[in-house]
Amino acid sequence: MKRITLVLCLLAAGTAFAQKPVKPSNPKTLKALKDGKVDEAKTLSDLAITNEKLMNDGETWYYRGLVYATIDTTKVEAHKNLATDPLKTAVEALQKAEKLGKSGKDYFITGPDGILPITKTQQLEGLANHYLQRGINKLQDEDDAEGSIKELEKGKLVFENAMTAYSNDTLSYFVLGLANNTAEHWDEAIAAMEKYLAKGGKSKDAYVVMYQAYNGPKENKEKALEIIRRAKAAIPSNTDFPKIEIGLLIDLNKIEDAKRGLEEEIKKDPKNATFHFYLGYVNSQLNQLEVARGNFNDALKVNPNYFEAQYYLANTYLIEVDKTTKEINNLGISAADNKKKPALVQKRVKDSETALPFLEKAEKMKMPSKESEVELLQKMKLLYYYVADDKNLDRVSKKLKDLGEED
Repeated sequence: MKRITLVLCLLAAGTAFAQKPVKPSNPKTLKALKDGKVDEAKTLSDLAITNEKLMNDGETWYYRGLVYATIDTTKVEAHKNLATDPLKTAVEALQKAEKLGKSGKDYFITGPDGILPITKTQQLEGLANHYLQRGINKLQDEDDAEGSIKELEKGKLVFENAMTAYSNDTLSYFVLGLANNTAEHWDEAIAAMEKYLAKGGKSKDAYVVMYQAYNGPKENKEKALEIIRRAKAAIPSNTDFPKIEIGLLIDLNKIEDAKRGLEEEIKKDPKNATFHFYLGYVNSQLNQLEVARGNFNDALKVNPNYFEAQYYLANTYLIEVDKTTKEINNLGISAADNKKKPALVQKRVKDSETALPFLEKAEKMKMPSKESEVELLQKMKLLYYYVADDKNLDRVSKKLKDLGEED
């Protein structure tokens, strides 16, 4: 029994002695990689970077970059888990290869035809494009914004850290901005679009994404205004940005600025009904009612079916009705107040009769929403009550009931 054990030990020792340590070399690493033996190529590369003869050779790190980039992009399940964060390792290796390489000389390997070289620059362009295409596919075809961001960030890691130039950098930042916007990562969306513009991007959508983020979820209208003014300067032919700017100025209560801007835009585009309408709104805010009425009428001359212009024109006459109603409601029970009341009631009737035709005209127009129709009919109902027009009062009451609005 002891003799058998001894023989086995000797055999084991002999086997161990016979196993030679793997000797790394750059040609071996490249051959294993080309043969699809990614695990073997990784083992050789890991040994090469600690080998005294190879660790300071730029080619060693170049091949390591290729090996780890292959691990990150492989479709072979057995190879996907060979490394943790392989792309990061690949980029770091390629950076080191660049530092150790000769200035002006590009690394390369021989292509599949065995003749034409494929340079590191070409390989990195292809790698960055790989992630860009995957990012686009996930966003457009799979409706996976988070997955798109992950792929696009990988591409960004490549071209921002391992490339001196990338032909699709602007497109990458743009798609990254769209993906982050879809995923409601507002700060990241803004940052990506800013980089897109800095790289020479021209799309109006970049400004729109940033404007919407600031104007909506980030609740920063001042910043939204800044973005829109940049957009106006960059794309002066766009007709939407001036309108958005005016709306923001009104929201920010910068009425005089809004008025000046509108007057300038109307000089350039006198047939723009929207500008006339907004100028009417601004002048009504400034309590310049006659001027405002003229602006609303100018809008209606351009577009006779402009509901908002007709409705706001009617509202300039309702101001007097509301003012008189407040006076009536503030009356006391004294003899003096009782004496005032009939005259005020008659004034309200007259003012209501003046306003009603404008509201009735608006009623015949196509309305933008059910809410707009309900609001219009409620005002008409009140005025018909003031003027004691029971027939029309019943008519609009029925329409309101049909719309689901009960008394």
